[in-house]
Amino acid sequence: MDSPARVERLLGRDGQGEVFLLRADHWYDRPGLYRDAHYVEFTDATARAAFYGACVARWLADSGRRYDVVHGNDWQSGPALAQLRTLRGTAPAPVLLANVHSAWYTGRVEPADIGELALPAAWQSALADHGEEASLLLLGLLAADTATTGSPTYATELLAQLAGTAIGAALERLPLTGIVAGIDTRLWQPAATGRVTSPYTPDTVDEGKRANKLLLQRRLGLKEDPDAALFGVCTRIVPEKGVDLLIEAATELTRDHSAQLVVVGQGDAALVTGLGALARTRPAAVAHVPRFDQDSAWLTYAGSDFTVMPSRVEPCGLNQLIAMTYGCLPVASAVGGLCDTVTDLAADPAHGTGFTLAELTADGLRDTMLRAMDWLAGPRAEVTAGRRRAMARDWSWSRAARDTAALYTRRP
Repeated sequence: MDSPARVERLLGRDGQGEVFLLRADHWYDRPGLYRDAHYVEFTDATARAAFYGACVARWLADSGRRYDVVHGNDWQSGPALAQLRTLRGTAPAPVLLANVHSAWYTGRVEPADIGELALPAAWQSALADHGEEASLLLLGLLAADTATTGSPTYATELLAQLAGTAIGAALERLPLTGIVAGIDTRLWQPAATGRVTSPYTPDTVDEGKRANKLLLQRRLGLKEDPDAALFGVCTRIVPEKGVDLLIEAATELTRDHSAQLVVVGQGDAALVTGLGALARTRPAAVAHVPRFDQDSAWLTYAGSDFTVMPSRVEPCGLNQLIAMTYGCLPVASAVGGLCDTVTDLAADPAHGTGFTLAELTADGLRDTMLRAMDWLAGPRAEVTAGRRRAMARDWSWSRAARDTAALYTRRP
């Protein structure tokens, strides 16, 4: 794993904290963060993470810097936490915190490859002891002192879903805290000018949604219809996001063009093919932007009436937070962070900010989308009030940072 690497400090940024970046072009100078242009995971993904972990520990040791807490994110940080645990020895600090964004992604390690990751001998043995369950996520949890995940509900779900597994056992021995993440409210700002969108505020949300719907329909060649219920989705097109359910439900709902669907994103080849086929069959009602494009994303949230998240797993979810900021109401499954951030309008009309699926099936999704369409066609005052309620919620990083700082303060 010998390769040129250096640590660089980011200059010219706002804020009090310093940001250091590991530069190792052989490992990281690639067209995607984790996957190639065809959405295929890099074959050396675990080796890249192991190299990063070794560099973090080496830099910390050589720099002489001391930290109270090290916050590692997901399986890619597993080797770093293990290296730092060895470096720490019997010292009380730094406290090692492992964030589990989604246990669907574990960074699995083949037993035969453990010796290639340049881990300390004790950690090689710890992974080898778990045989086919060996993964970098497990490694990070074994090394950690405490753990976090993306929402209180997902924290509960994690422990239930992983019971009886090695990762579940590692989590059970740790304090586990769910904290809902935040969004950059400067980037995701409906009132921003100079963008592809027509700016609006809570006071002008109805006019703004109408103007941006027309812009979105024109941009993507959809039928220009202000009364069509427009469902906009920016997502990874993968099974855990329930895109198969969305394709099935939308096939029926877009048949007469009373509903329209826009999807921005890339992902699983079979699901992308199915979505593309629907878009070709119904070009006036369905559009797919096959990559993430910032202008398309801005306009999708600003121009859509609803976003659709029939997720099978959703640790936190950022899409629903962004959507609500734009007065675009979520149609969401009752899992993970969606439970903690979306209030169903039927259950609580005075505080509702979206629509929750009664059952996670294509029929359940279709019925909930129909319920949303009925709401949109109902009294205008109720629609306006619902949009404004959604926009009024605080999903900024300031809120998430306060919760995280409180966790750091009460660290074990």
